[in-house]
Amino acid sequence: MTKRIVAVALAMSAWVAGTLAGSFGAPAAGATFLQVGRAHEEADYAPSVEGDEPIFVLLLGSDARPGTPVDHGLADSIHILGINPGAKRATLYGLPRDSYVPLASGGTGKINAAMPPGGLEAEIATVENLTGITFDYYALTGFDGFRSAIKDIDGLTVNLPYAVSGLDRSYPEGESTLNSEDALRLARIRKTVPRGDFDRSLHQGLIMISALAQFRQEYGKDAGALFTWLGAGYRGVQFDVPLPELTRLAELAMSIKPNRVTNLVALGSVGSAGGLSIVNLSSDNERLFRDLAEDGYIMPKAVPDAAQIQA
Repeated sequence: MTKRIVAVALAMSAWVAGTLAGSFGAPAAGATFLQVGRAHEEADYAPSVEGDEPIFVLLLGSDARPGTPVDHGLADSIHILGINPGAKRATLYGLPRDSYVPLASGGTGKINAAMPPGGLEAEIATVENLTGITFDYYALTGFDGFRSAIKDIDGLTVNLPYAVSGLDRSYPEGESTLNSEDALRLARIRKTVPRGDFDRSLHQGLIMISALAQFRQEYGKDAGALFTWLGAGYRGVQFDVPLPELTRLAELAMSIKPNRVTNLVALGSVGSAGGLSIVNLSSDNERLFRDLAEDGYIMPKAVPDAAQIQA
């Protein structure tokens, strides 16, 4: 299996993450679109892709503008991906960008603000300190490759459990195939949905799982679909993980059915600090963080209905 094939399995959920962040300018020529690496340089082992030991990936989307390194923008899209190889289950746990938490870069502030002064390491450490989860890998994206990627795969099919309206577009309940502009709007909507950033994070998770489901379906019908998705998901990928390790992770990712991925967002409420709107995370998250850290997944029945939607 080549690096490009490996990229598909890892990037199905990751290649959309950063483009949901809020930076939608054209990328610079030759810019890195997706970085995939180990979360800790000192790690000298590869997690097993067998058994029940969980694997954790931090998916980050940066809002870095031209001239700013991608790992020093605001982390405006943050999702924890937990995988249990033995159970063939996974969880996407979204953290609203305005979550008000202690920052590894110093002080207390919005969770997305650790990366500009402290880089990728500070953002990873901030989420680890908050959740008690130690990450094995990270995936970081930084600009608007979303529209071109959706265009290259001829649209993305999503199945919404309820109607959504916003940004001059309405999305009906049920299954729809969205073009690149409409998919991007759905990922950005927050002001016209009941719970703002909470619902936006849920919709981002739904889009990631929908991308995985569509790839699996298309590849199952025609192996040639692989090359279409390669073109959409591989441009500008930077790997800091050994190829054999990536191969094992790819095979694991492809073995998990989308309906066995729980999509949820952190529980909390909107507040203010220093004149800024923030999200105060509920203490109820501590139970869910422990659940996820224990085995890499959370069963839907353990999550309040308002905090989850399924693809």
